[in-house]
Amino acid sequence: MGREYLHDSESVAVLDELQQSLEYLKQQNNPQWQSLLVQLEYLLKNLATVELQMSSVGHPSSEMPGEESILADSDPQGIKAHLLRIWNECRLDSPLFRHGLRLATALTVGYGLIVILNLQPGYWVLLTILFVCQPSYSATRQKLTQRVLGTLAGLLVGIPLLYLFPGQEGQLVLMVISGILFFAFRTVRYDLATAFITLLVLFCFNQQGMGFAVIMPRLGDTLLGCLLAVAAVAFILPDWESKRLNRIMALTISRHREYLAQVMEQYQNGKRDTVDYRLARRHAHNMDAQLYAAIMNMLTEPGRYQRAKDESFRFLALSHALLSYISTLGAHRIRLADHIVEDKLQESYLVIDNHMQLLETQLSGGQDKDKIEMVSSPSAAIHGWLEEENPEVRLLLQQFQLMFKVMPEMHTLAQVISGR
Repeated sequence: MGREYLHDSESVAVLDELQQSLEYLKQQNNPQWQSLLVQLEYLLKNLATVELQMSSVGHPSSEMPGEESILADSDPQGIKAHLLRIWNECRLDSPLFRHGLRLATALTVGYGLIVILNLQPGYWVLLTILFVCQPSYSATRQKLTQRVLGTLAGLLVGIPLLYLFPGQEGQLVLMVISGILFFAFRTVRYDLATAFITLLVLFCFNQQGMGFAVIMPRLGDTLLGCLLAVAAVAFILPDWESKRLNRIMALTISRHREYLAQVMEQYQNGKRDTVDYRLARRHAHNMDAQLYAAIMNMLTEPGRYQRAKDESFRFLALSHALLSYISTLGAHRIRLADHIVEDKLQESYLVIDNHMQLLETQLSGGQDKDKIEMVSSPSAAIHGWLEEENPEVRLLLQQFQLMFKVMPEMHTLAQVISGR
């Protein structure tokens, strides 16, 4: 909103009252409240951390020191790096390469039809293909609907406007308004942007006395371009989500595993928001969101290409849960003594890590029931988290226990989703 952020100091008093309330409850020495008070203490710690971060917004003294202020740069540097990135995409299993082939084929066929059928002006066919043809079927279908509805709306509104404003001056004003609205909506509402650009086209052609003559060509070229775009997505190296769902799930688990490894490393070496840690965290959340998008896209595809819908949604829910458990550890990370990590945490961490490795193998096409059974027994340390006096260790063991509880069902779902 362009205004300087002013932090409300009342939240400090509220956190103070919450702290005093927790102290009062602990003084009651009620055994039934023990585990609940532990969770409330963790929540209080989270809120205090957020309060500290919010209160430091806009203060130069609060800038992050050292490596915590370094940002990752994923852009290729130099011509060689750019060429290498392009070359790495030149393979049939690359979504970008497949989309490029589809788009090039559709545009070539569209241009051929323009020449054969002598369509005038036929460039609307090519423009429609370019805008409607998207990397996925669901995105293409959405663009198609918006393009057709926007074109129809523009034509239906434009015809009476041509009668109401026959003079050149009035139409010039409407052209300016339509152009402004097109640029205003082109990135947020493609259907409205299409309607306004259609109005602009009608008024432009009407300046040459061809306003009504261009209505049917505009509609026909749009429909032909949409048909070619959908045909390209459906028949030229189609990327049905159900066929690559396994790979997305496997990569999601891999990202979760990398994130957990970074968190555990910080319990050994101390809390630092390094580039590697921030990248691992971002990749884990991005892949979890990508898995959700892939499942939702699958539901918009033709029924014969949908599979394991219920199992996929359940796997998504468990993936969300797994990521939330890891994020809890990330929020409370603190350096622990080496003997604590080795004696109480390493075994539990390795159990979870082995399970996640096996999940990747299952989803990638492998299958080893013996290994799953071998790591399926939880450590005694995981069950003893309530008796642990150190609150940080108790939190770790508790989260490991929650992670372990979702693993058997995730293995079962992976078997079903993989078709075994």
